[in-house]
Amino acid sequence: MDAGSGVGHLRRIASDAEYNRIQRAYRAYIDHGRGCPVCAVDSSVCTTAGDLWNVYREAHEE
Repeated sequence: MDAGSGVGHLRRIASDAEYNRIQRAYRAYIDHGRGCPVCAVDSSVCTTAGDLWNVYREAHEE
């Protein structure tokens, strides 16, 4: 853990592998949205976008 900058403040630092996994998951979500006709109208109704967002969130929480 990194001590951060504030008194008693702890901040989790991602490893390179973890950071790369998070970035790949986010990139997949963004790339999908660029070419998806459903996302162009309303990404909240696109099941693929929802699935990709969940993968990103799970990668970020690990």
